[in-house]
This record gives sequence, C-alpha cells and structure tokens, in this order.
Amino acid sequence: MTLFSFVASALLAADGGVPTFTFSTPDAALRKVLEGDPLILAVGEYHEVKGAPKVQSAVKRFTRLLPALDGGASSLVVETWMLNGRCGTVEKQAAKAVEKSTRRPKETEDEVTTLMRRSYELGLVNHTLLIDCDDYRSMLDADGELDADASLRLVRRKVEALAERIIEKAEGGVPGKRLVLYGGALHNDLVPAPGDEPYVFGPALWRQTGGRYVEVDLLVPEYVERDADLLKQPWFSPALALARKGRHVVVQPAPGVNVLLFAFTKRRR
Repeated sequence: MTLFSFVASALLAADGGVPTFTFSTPDAALRKVLEGDPLILAVGEYHEVKGAPKVQSAVKRFTRLLPALDGGASSLVVETWMLNGRCGTVEKQAAKAVEKSTRRPKETEDEVTTLMRRSYELGLVNHTLLIDCDDYRSMLDADGELDADASLRLVRRKVEALAERIIEKAEGGVPGKRLVLYGGALHNDLVPAPGDEPYVFGPALWRQTGGRYVEVDLLVPEYVERDADLLKQPWFSPALALARKGRHVVVQPAPGVNVLLFAFTKRRR
C-alpha cells in the first residue's frame, strides 16, 4: 500500500459491511479512490441548485483536488458544451430548457471555466462536448420543453464516443495516462439503477479499458443530507455521521464504485 502523509482509518460500517474509509483531507480521500490506478476516472457530482446552502460546490472542490492527480492524467472531459449562436432559435430554446431543468446557479458556469483553466495549467488537454443543430433539436419535445430521455441519451453517447477516441489515440503521447471525466452523478454509473441503463457509459468504458474504469461520486453533505434516494442507502446515514465529525468519507458500495462525501463545512457562530 502506498504511504500517504495523512491519517486514515478503515472500518466496516454497521450497515452490513460496506467498505468505508475516513480521511482528514479531501486530497487523501481522492488518493484512496486512485489506488486501483484507473485509466478512466469518471467523476460525477450531485450539483448545487438554486437556494442551496452557501458552501463550496462540488466542482469548486474538485478544482482544488486536481493537483492530487500527481501528473498521472493527460486529459479532462467536462460534460458541458459551448453556445456559439450558429443554430439560432433552437440553440436558445435548448439552452433555456436545460437551465430550467437543472436549476443551477449562474456562478456554476464560471466555476466550470475555472476548473478547465486550472486543468490546462496542470498540463491536461481539455475537452467539452460538440453539439450540432440536429442535437439541439433532438433535446426538445414538441412543446419546446426539454426531452429528458433524449437529452440524457445524447450526453451519454457524446461522452462515451469522445472518451473512446481519447483512449484509443493515447492523447498526450503517453499510453496509459489517465482520462478524467467530469459531469453529473448518473452517466458515470458503473452499476446503473434499473431503468438507467440507456443513460450510462460506465459499463461500456469499463469493458474498453479492461476493467480500468473507476467511478467516484462527489457529495457535498449540505446539498444531499435530506436526499430521499440517498437516505434509502444503508451506508449513507453512517457516512453522514462521520462527515459531521469533520471527516471526509469514501464509501465503496461495489467494486469500482466510490462515493466521496466531504466533511461538513464549519460555520462561524
């Protein structure tokens, strides 16, 4: 095992033995996730929504974690795309529909830009998704609203195809360098929930890399502590209790699947 300059403790949670590890820093938690030396690190976030508590977002925290990759990555794919106005009304409609659906704060776009700038400074090649006019049309239903099913399928196809090309051509000129994918905590699933199979690229990229694919979902506790779906997971409440004690927690519900729950932010009184 690699020796790190941090204190970590491993335990079996009372929920039936889901491996759970606690760390004093988020950098140490990420290094635990990287122990298997994945070729693809697929990062998914439970993103900030309007009205959420004012603590650091997942994307801002991951930006600060980039140096913990220790030069082992060559590329970053961010699950977003740039608006250029070439597709006219349909582009504006799709952008508005996505904004309405995700309910992300305005500052999220700036934080994603900061993530890519920091990635570039560290020597990674940045990628975003290329969306054409037909793609925008496919994202909308007959009423001009977001077609969730079509949009989720589109993003999965785009990320999967881009990741496959990057791996095949060994971007950066160094075979075996890690590819980092950053997006929402759905498409990256390695073990999708029933019904989510059409929206995930995890199993396909796991096969392409010969099993060197690792999923990590980033959870900001203040955003998710009352999430009904997460509360159904037997490991979640014990992990929350550890996060309240100032620990950063890595839970491994299945092989290749990691959940990184950050410690609660200390508030000034």
